[in-house]
Amino acid sequence: MSVNIVVPQDMWGESLEGVMLTWIYKDGAIVEKDQVIGELMVEKAQLELVAPASGRLRILTAPETVIGRSHVLATIEPL
Repeated sequence: MSVNIVVPQDMWGESLEGVMLTWIYKDGAIVEKDQVIGELMVEKAQLELVAPASGRLRILTAPETVIGRSHVLATIEPL
């Protein structure tokens, strides 16, 4: 079963929107749990996005896309 990657709620502060800045890995890459996989901007702060699980990264959100609190950025498919 795939694991959705969303911005953790405690990173949002009072902001309702953020911006996906960049992905460190390409779509289809194998990533490890707790590995930094991307960067995003929320409330004028640049934050690192970490993998919640190990597996194959499937990117659903392009860089420079405006995102909301429950936006699914990507998924990780277990191997």
